Order: sequence, then structure tokens, then C-alpha cells
Amino acid sequence: MPNLSFNYLRTEELPWIDDPDIPGFKQKILSRDAETGAVTRLWFVPPNWGEDVFDGKPDRHYHKSVVERGFQLYGDFPHWEFNSVEDFEGDLYVFRRGLFMDRPPGSLHGLRPEPRSQAGAVILYWNTGRGASIKEAAFAQETVNVPFDKDVKVEINAFTACRLMQTETLGWQPHPEVDGWKIKPLAEANYGADTVDLVFIPSDWKASKKVRLGAKTNAKHPWLYVVTGDLNIRLDETDIRLQPDDYLDWPTPSNLAFADGPVSATGCVAICSGNRLADVIS
Repeated sequence: MPNLSFNYLRTEELPWIDDPDIPGFKQKILSRDAETGAVTRLWFVPPNWGEDVFDGKPDRHYHKSVVERGFQLYGDFPHWEFNSVEDFEGDLYVFRRGLFMDRPPGSLHGLRPEPRSQAGAVILYWNTGRGASIKEAAFAQETVNVPFDKDVKVEINAFTACRLMQTETLGWQPHPEVDGWKIKPLAEANYGADTVDLVFIPSDWKASKKVRLGAKTNAKHPWLYVVTGDLNIRLDETDIRLQPDDYLDWPTPSNLAFADGPVSATGCVAICSGNRLADVIS
């Protein structure tokens, strides 16, 4: 019997379901940790979303321990970042395709009634635990609402800035392990969250016995999501051609390898959490 030590999903074939924790959002759950509540999902934000949230009033809050990360796949999603209790206006950021968000604990952020998303949005989102969504049972324990009042008291002295970067404007760097590959480092491991990188494999690259796919890692939850292109791999002796929007995670790399033949017909860009997709066997 093969050891199915991976979770492979063709996300285009998954149905959108209502997210019970954020009214109006839809989701596709890619993975969930039953112990910690950490989740990786696709989120759909419909156009003009937000009218019924927070009773039409502005909201801002921070999370005590949960790290949130996201990669915008489609559309537009207005969001606000706040620097201090006295910052009532905030800075408006419209998340668009290719934007990566790295939100540590203690980051003050929120929503305003206007503007709202024009085209809707699809976001690849993941976090490290429960309580970041408004209807979650752990929301009151994990998330601190900060009213728009200069005299409000909060439990922390200074808020931690969220890192937002437009990945499409970043330059590619040589992959630190595999000759011919390229990489865009997005986030280091911190606050219990894994590393994040964009990895590019060119179409003319040929596999070598020295290159190990699904490299060993100390990550809590290594996974990849194909952004563009294709990648031919072997999972437990079964050849699979990963395509755009395919998702794969694995607890160990022992049953993950390159398939025979061409590695990619068109080249591949994948967002990788807790891994850089491959390393070289010494």
C-alpha cells in the first residue's frame, strides 16, 4: 500500500462554501490543524462586500498571538493599517494581484465602510491559530478591538507594522540551492510562522539525482501553491502534473520526487511556505 503522506488538491474542482466566521466571505479550505486551529484557505470576497459588517461603522483591531499571511490572486480588496491609538484615519492599501501580506501579532488594522471592493477578490490566506475571524469562538480571547477613541487603553505599548509587498515588482534572485532556479524571499520564520518564498523553475530545467524535491525542513507545515505554469512530480509512485491553483502539502518529503521526463513544459512559479521546494543532496 502506498504511504499517502501528502495532501494534494486541485482547487479549481473544490466548491466555494460560505465562511461561517466572516459573513459574506466564501472559502475553500486547503488544510486545517485540529490542535492549533491554524488554517490555509482560499478566500473569495464578493464585489461591494462590507456593507453589513460591523454595522456599517469603521473597525480596527489586533491579534495577540496569531500570524496572518496572504497572497492576492485576483481582484481588489481595500484594507487599512493604523499606526497608533491616535491614528483615526489609517493608511488605505488596496490589495491587488501579487500583493503579499505578512501580519505579525500586535498589528493594528481594520476596515472602513468605503471604499469597497469593485471587482471582488480571491486571496490565498493562512494563519497560525484560532481567533482572527469575527465569528470564531476564540475571537474574544485572541483579538482586541480598539475603538476610535484617543483615550482607549490597550494591552501593548506599540503596534507592530504589517509587511505589505507587491511581489510582481520584486527582482528574482538565484535560488540558494538549485542552479538555474530563481527565488523571491518574502518572509522569514517568526512568531511560530514558517518561511515564505516565491520559487521559479524554468521550462528548460532538467532534474538531477542530486536535487531533492520536497527538501527536508524544520517547518511546521510545508506546502506549495502553483501560481503559474506547470510542474511534473511523483507522489507515492504516481505521476502528477501540477497546474495553476493546485495545492500540495506534505509532512515528510520521503515520497515526493520529480516525475520522469520534462520537469515543466512552460516554467513554473509556486508560492512555498516552510520550504524552498528543493535542495541539493550533499
